Amino acid sequence: MMTLLLVLAVLAAMVLGALLAARRFRVDDESTGGAVSVVVAPCVLALYLASAAMGVVIGWEHFTGAEDGMIDEVGAAESLYWSTAAFPDDEAEAVRQRLRAYMTTVVEEDWPRMRDSGELSDEGDQALAALAASVRALSVSDTGDGLDRLTARQELAELTDARIERADAAGDEIPPFLNAVAALSAVAVAVLPFAMLRQRSAVAYFWASVNLVFVFATIVMLFYLGNPFTGVLAHDAGAIQEALAGFDRTDAALDPQ
Repeated sequence: MMTLLLVLAVLAAMVLGALLAARRFRVDDESTGGAVSVVVAPCVLALYLASAAMGVVIGWEHFTGAEDGMIDEVGAAESLYWSTAAFPDDEAEAVRQRLRAYMTTVVEEDWPRMRDSGELSDEGDQALAALAASVRALSVSDTGDGLDRLTARQELAELTDARIERADAAGDEIPPFLNAVAALSAVAVAVLPFAMLRQRSAVAYFWASVNLVFVFATIVMLFYLGNPFTGVLAHDAGAIQEALAGFDRTDAALDPQ
């Protein structure tokens, strides 16, 4: 809701500024000595382009970083699920059930919280703690060297690290100061063409209006980038759901009967 209000405020500032500039506050080179067209307008345009570009780059880096983290999280979960094949059936089943419960909690509890508040759920923390307890309780496998148990614990550590990274990514956002600079400079870039029109023709107003629309569109995109789990580039829980479906295939492979 706040994002929508900010976007509407920027649009109102652009439209009202364009109307006032076209009717009352026109600028010409004779009255300013060329300062507006030679100095002010290029500086404002450069500021707008730089801040908008930085915002898009930061938002994209957050998106790709969160994607890499999700790949690591799914990979660690799948590896842990497969590694249970080396342990006694009752211990292995306990780990698998708690891993399923944890991944289900990620989908049903974590994702809504990440979208709404940029935080992870307490239920997810509790499910991960239960999973960790079941992994720590694993006995030495039939090989007798403890390597399988160590591998399972390493995979649990990777899964835990991936959760921490996802928690960080859920709080990532474009710096508000950068958005503010982009919005203010965008208003100036949208309004100046109306103030500097030399001929009040329909063609001139049309192209000034096109400029306003394009500039406003970039601000909308910038404001709605959000964090990697909200906005136009939001990740969904599809990868986690696919991992849960993969657990069923793993069960079939481990127990052909």
